[in-house]
Order: sequence, then structure tokens, then C-alpha cells
Amino acid sequence: MRILSFDKTKSSISARELVEKISEKVPTSVQVQVLKDTYPQGRIRGTQFMLGSLRGESGNSLKIDITPGPHFMKGTDFNGGEGVGGIAKILMEGKGMSLPEVKEYFADYLGEDRTIVRDENEYSPTNPFITAVPTAHKYDINTPHDGEHHYLSADGEIIAIVRRYNVRDNSGNIIADSIGKPKKEFRQFVPNNSYPRMPDTRPLYNIPNIVSSDKVIWVEGEKCADALNDMGFTATCHMGGAGMLSRNSASSYDFSPLNGKEVVIWPDNDKSGKKVAELVQQLALHANARSVTMLTPPQGKPEKWDAVDAIQEGFNVREFLNEASHKVQKSVNLLDDSLLVSRFNQQAPEQKFVVGNVMPLGVPALFAAAGDSGKGMMTLDLAMKISSGKSMQNAFGGIVSEFGNTVIFTAEDDEAEIHRRVARIDPEGERFNYEYDMKIVPLPNYGGVFPIMQQGSDKSYHSGEEFDRYYEQLLQIKNLKLIVFDPLASFVHADVNADPAAGAALMSLVAKVASETGATVLLCHHMAKVKDNDPPKTPEEARNLIRGTSALVDGVRFAYAVWNVHSKTGKKMADNLNIEYHRNRFFDGAVVKSNGPSDRSIKHFVRDMYTGLLEDKSEQLSAIHSGSEMEMRVEYLFNWIKECEEEGRALTQMGDTNSIIVRLEEQGAPSILQGLEQSTLNTYCQTLQRSGRIAKYNLSGQGRRVWLGVDGGSLSRGEYIATTARDNI
Repeated sequence: MRILSFDKTKSSISARELVEKISEKVPTSVQVQVLKDTYPQGRIRGTQFMLGSLRGESGNSLKIDITPGPHFMKGTDFNGGEGVGGIAKILMEGKGMSLPEVKEYFADYLGEDRTIVRDENEYSPTNPFITAVPTAHKYDINTPHDGEHHYLSADGEIIAIVRRYNVRDNSGNIIADSIGKPKKEFRQFVPNNSYPRMPDTRPLYNIPNIVSSDKVIWVEGEKCADALNDMGFTATCHMGGAGMLSRNSASSYDFSPLNGKEVVIWPDNDKSGKKVAELVQQLALHANARSVTMLTPPQGKPEKWDAVDAIQEGFNVREFLNEASHKVQKSVNLLDDSLLVSRFNQQAPEQKFVVGNVMPLGVPALFAAAGDSGKGMMTLDLAMKISSGKSMQNAFGGIVSEFGNTVIFTAEDDEAEIHRRVARIDPEGERFNYEYDMKIVPLPNYGGVFPIMQQGSDKSYHSGEEFDRYYEQLLQIKNLKLIVFDPLASFVHADVNADPAAGAALMSLVAKVASETGATVLLCHHMAKVKDNDPPKTPEEARNLIRGTSALVDGVRFAYAVWNVHSKTGKKMADNLNIEYHRNRFFDGAVVKSNGPSDRSIKHFVRDMYTGLLEDKSEQLSAIHSGSEMEMRVEYLFNWIKECEEEGRALTQMGDTNSIIVRLEEQGAPSILQGLEQSTLNTYCQTLQRSGRIAKYNLSGQGRRVWLGVDGGSLSRGEYIATTARDNI
């Protein structure tokens, strides 16, 4: 890793010039954060930071403007009538820092030149409430401290010493922060220098043990590192805490000792802790760490919860460090033999499926269908079956084969609609006894939709802040099998339909979620409108109708599509199943993309008119077409034709009141044939005629041949007597 040291060029600057330079160069967001950290009892109201006074107590007397502009970080304390202005003054008054210490604190934003403050124009803050402010110190190597930590080289030589000073009032009492912990200040010293100074190249803590260890835990602060080291782990941290390490200052830090190590990152449980942990993750990978695992603090832990808190409360640290659900990233080193193909020397892991041989487990997946096809019902039904724990249940044209926890995020359906759908699918209330948890988040009732991904002002793509919050929670759900986002378009604030880069970025993010949670992440998406007279005939044609760039389908491991069938096909399906035909009731579906083996046959779905759910009827239709059920119906028809002939009430294939379709309404007619269309009955008659089992005859050798009789029956022998003629005899 390349380390940039500070330029040794020195220049002179007056105290007031330095104060102005700090106000100008340090980003406004950083200054506001420093203000909040310095005065945790303060609060933001609109464009102002409200505080009782510079003592730090809560109140409304001191108002500091936090809107970028000419009055930024300025305000008035109405109790004393004195002005307050500038982040340098705030740190000097609130934390008792000297101006050189303030300068060092913000050195990363002030350029690489090491400036000297001219003493003859030293800046002196004027604060009418100075007697209530923590005692100001100009720290040096002889100042009494409350603890120290040595940063050593691999050879055990001291590179730097970090000393801790508890903040005290003028009476010597320790001042507590907003959560009751002692407020602390830290100063860094280097050898042969009596005053605080960061080393030009900032090392990691505990280097001698890092060198001899394969696994290293990074934490925020030396105290946490020491606590884990005392337990037998190898722990480290960077110098200066979360406030000192930033993208601007990263080049001043040396993470090279992590080269080849398995790194585990344990962030503090707050926003700043997560932010610096993500940067450390990148720096560790850049330093060629073998792998980097990001821990997620368990739900319910308090703000700022860290390794020390965990140990003090008796938390199972070892189990936490080894949980399989943590996010892992690996660096790529083409010179590393671990990448050789010879590593695949054991039996290959089994590919698991959420739906047997159809939908793989733990992959990014896409489910596409036209509007009003019932995507939401199908995914709801799938999730319910996965969470039920019951075997031999059908979904998406296969058997549900994995069981566990599921989560659905729906952007369009509210709580009431979800309730109605669940009640229709599960009228018996089996959901109250599911083996696993199924959680549904109807976002219209929970603050609206959040973006999974959005485009920043710099045109780059990144995950949404609220999604990140949900994601941290998803990572803590054990045995998670399915995550659904419905519909995809509502969750993406970027043009994934037209921009291939947006589609690729989204799929990369979803793939990461699937990999780290172990769940199938199913994105519900739209297809282009299917023409009634020209529906897709193959899965390939259906794939081409999925909206968006090719990056969407190319980026997932699995895609499933459902589409309307031609009206003639739908009517034939209705006829074969002996049900009523309704438009938008009959669909085909298939796997249209899979990176592994899967059942790519076209399945046939029929909407249940009560629940609205598309149900797979492929086996029934296949049985009819393959012969079993059809043969049964043909046999029933033959026996009925024979019976009617023997009774003197012969049937006709079509026509008047003696036609099959009319006589099927009679009592005693075969129910298995009732409801079939004329075209199907014609097919059955033709089958019997071709086999020679029946034929058409006339009566007494006169008239058209329309009467149906069996081979060897009375009609074939010319001995048939109709019932009416028998009655006359």
C-alpha cells in the first residue's frame, strides 16, 4: 500500500489567519458534526443549533447558525450578549483545545504544508461563561494522563504514544457525556517531541501481534482492542478514532500489516462507527487482506455499543465473531495459489432450490409478468409455503423444497389489501401455526417506499440509506430463505429500463444481498404488453419481453416469466379442465434464464376465481393430452352411446335434441362429460370412429347417417327400434 507522508515544508501563519483558514477549508458537514460531538446536549432546530450556553448544558439561550453562508457557525448567547463564532473557537471553548491542537485536528483538510502559528498574534477566545467551561489545558508529555497506549513497530520500537485525558471541570470533577460515560480527549505523541503530534505515517495498533497472527479484529479505539487482546484475540485499531480517519486522510494511514490476513471489523453501534468501518473495510482490501468480514451489532443494543460493552455484559463474543451470517469480502491476488483450479478437490456442494429444480436458493432472481397477472399473489403464496414448513406444496411449477423465514416488501399494496389476500389464500388460519416467521412490510403504511439503489449527484450509483438500515436487520435474521421486493420499479431511483450501467449496478447490489443473507432475493418486474393474438410461444420469446436493459436479466442467476395464452388455447384449457372460460384466467409460465440446471418446460397456470392465485394445472392437462384422463372420458362416451342404443334412445353427434351435448343435460348422463365443448366431444367421437368401435347409421336404410351405434349393435344389424315405436307396439 502506498503511504504519502507529510511535506516537511514549513510556513508561517498568524493565529487569526489560521482560524479563518480552518473555517474556510473544513467541510461544513464536518464542522456541524464536530459541533454536535462537542456539545451532545445541544439539539438542532431548523437552521440553528440550540444550547443553554458554552458550558454544554441543554437550553435555548445560545443559538448557532448551521446553514452554510456568511453566518455559518456564528450566533449570540442572549444571557451574556457576547457573540460566538467559528469552529476553532467552539473547540477551544468547549474542549479546552489550544489553537495548534485545533489545527492538528483538522490537518487533513488544511493541505499538506505544516504551518507554524506565530505566537506574537496568538488568538485568544473571549467567552463570558469561561468559568463554567471545562478546564483548558495545553497538553505536553509531562501533563498527567488517565491512560496511555503504545503504538509499536514489528520490532517492538515505539512509533507513537496515545494518551487519554478525562475532561474535568475547574473543581477537578470528571464531566460525563450524554450517555453517562466520562468525556475523554486524546493526544498523540511521537518520540523526541514534548508536544502532541501525529506521526507522519499513522500506524495500526498492536503491530507485533498482527504480524504473527492469521486473523485480526479491527475495533474503534485502543480500549476495545486491549479488551479483546486480553481474551486471547489479536485486535487492532487505527490512530485518532472515527473522527480522524476519512477519505481525505486515508493516505496518511498505513494498513499494510493487514496484508494476507483474515480481517474482522467490529464497528461501534452508531452512524459514525458504521461509516468509518466501511472505510476501514476498503482500506484493508486495498492492503490485500485475504478476506474482510463486517460484523453487524445485534438488534436492540444501545447507541455506541462496542466490544468493551459486550465483554462487560457477558455477551458471547466468540459466538458473535464466528456467526456465518456476517458479510465477507475477499481480495483477489492472482499470485496466490489459493485461486488454482486444483482447490476444487472435494465433492462439489449441492445446488439447493427454494422450488425444486426451478428456483435456486441464495441467488438474485427476477419474476416478470404482465400487469394484472397476479405476481403479488404468487410471491405471497410462495413465501407462505416456505414459512409454513409443510412439505409437498406446489409453487411456480415445482415443489417447495426449502423452509425458513421470509420477508416481503410491497410498495403498492397496503395493510388492508395484504390482509384480504392472506385470508383468501389461508382461510383455515394455518398461518398462525407456521414453523417459521413470515414478515410482510406494506410500505404504504410504513412511511412509503425506500430506494434500494439511487443515483447520486456525481452520477454514481449507491444503496439508499433506509435500505441500508433494513439490510442490517435482514443480515441478523437466521435461516432466511426468501426476500421479495414488489415491484422493482418502485425501489430503484435510477433508469434501469434504459441505462445498462444502472441495471448492472442494481444486479451487483442484489447479488451481494443474496450472497450475504443466503436467501433468494426475488425482484418482481413487468413484461411488455402481450398481444392477445400473438403471445410468446417459447421461454426465449417471453424473456425478450421483460422490460429494461439486458443487464437486468443478464445480472440475475434466475428469471421466471408468466404470460397470457391465446384465447383459443385458454378455451381449450377450460374445456379440458371442465371449467368456465374467462379472459385473463389462463397463463403459461417458464424459467427463462438460469445459470444452472433447471426445469425449463412451459407450465400451464389457471387463476382460482376465489383467491385470484394462479395455480399450476400442468399435470392435469398433461394427463388429458397424454391419454389417461382423455381415455377415461372416451370410454365413458362409448359406454353411454352403447347404453342409449340398447335402450332405443340413440344419440347423434350434433344437431337436434338427440345430440350428445343436449342429452348430457339429462339425469343420469355421465358427469365426467358434462361441461365439455362441442369441439372436444367431436374429437372423442372421431377417436371412437377411427378405432372402429362406433359408426354412424340411418334408420331402416333411409335418411342421413347421423345415429351413433356400436360395432355389432342393433343399429349395425338393422334391428334398432326407437323407444317411441316400442311404445306403439
